[in-house]
Amino acid sequence: MESVLTNESEISLNQTIETLHNLRVAHTGWQEILDEFDDLITFAPYSNEGVGMMIIGESGVGKTTLLKAIKARFPEAQQQDDRTLVPCPLVSIPSRPTIKSVAQATLAALGDPLAGVGGQTTVELTSRIVCLAKGCESRALLFDEANHFVDGRRGDSLLQISDWFKELSDQCEIPFVLCGLPRSEAILECNVQLRRRFSTTLELSLFDQTTDKLSLTRFTKVIKAICSQIPMLSRSDLLDRGTASKLFVASDGRIGPLVKLLSAALKIAVRKVQAVIESSVLEQAFQRAIWRSGIGNLNPFNSEFKIRRLDKPSEPYSGTSRDPVKRSRKS
Repeated sequence: MESVLTNESEISLNQTIETLHNLRVAHTGWQEILDEFDDLITFAPYSNEGVGMMIIGESGVGKTTLLKAIKARFPEAQQQDDRTLVPCPLVSIPSRPTIKSVAQATLAALGDPLAGVGGQTTVELTSRIVCLAKGCESRALLFDEANHFVDGRRGDSLLQISDWFKELSDQCEIPFVLCGLPRSEAILECNVQLRRRFSTTLELSLFDQTTDKLSLTRFTKVIKAICSQIPMLSRSDLLDRGTASKLFVASDGRIGPLVKLLSAALKIAVRKVQAVIESSVLEQAFQRAIWRSGIGNLNPFNSEFKIRRLDKPSEPYSGTSRDPVKRSRKS
């Protein structure tokens, strides 16, 4: 039976959960992308047309967190006497986007107080983006949720949006980074000129073209980094190879599901007044946070479970791939 928490215990638990969700855990895939981004920034001034890179990855691998880490490599926005400097705006592409809605979101990221004012043409919005990007001394523009360009298309066609992106990139004269689910590549595939500007596509993943044994080793380092920041997790035996393998399967090696699972486990353990997280708690947390149907031999933390990937039809990771890509595009 779970206990009723005191106010202090509830606050402490909430703070712990917040700490867990705010952790940024860098791994091998991160560093490769950060190095590629550094090269992009370094060599962009020598290009006579817009340049960019695309980052793709399945849900939960940490794409948005990575973009925030890239943004954090630059100074925060600074108010000057006559303007605000915004070194690296991060734009979240709205669902069912049109050129106008993406332009407005970009202006908002640049700090434009009139970004949402109606009655402005696409040409006017685009012109203001270019002026602000230069006036704010932006060094790169980051776009998250690029898959929204492909999902449930309405309004402007994918080709129209890709043409607009190409023109905006050329006019702003700074690197663009597009980030989203793997299907985001469709925006580049439909436009040869934009594809030429985005010369590299990288996939963020805990996996590479090696064995799962090596992937598990790297994943265990991620678990260790997380545990080092959360006392209850560090007291628990999560780094035991058997437990790490089960966490690996339960989260599919993705940081997002891992954090959800550990958050649920923390809540259950605290409410049961347990000092550590036991396997029975992880079993309950998996069913609560990851897969409601994960019962008995379908639950990685159940003694009847046989270690395998949960990617069969109707299972939580069905239809996703572990194969990472890095492609250089040629025009």
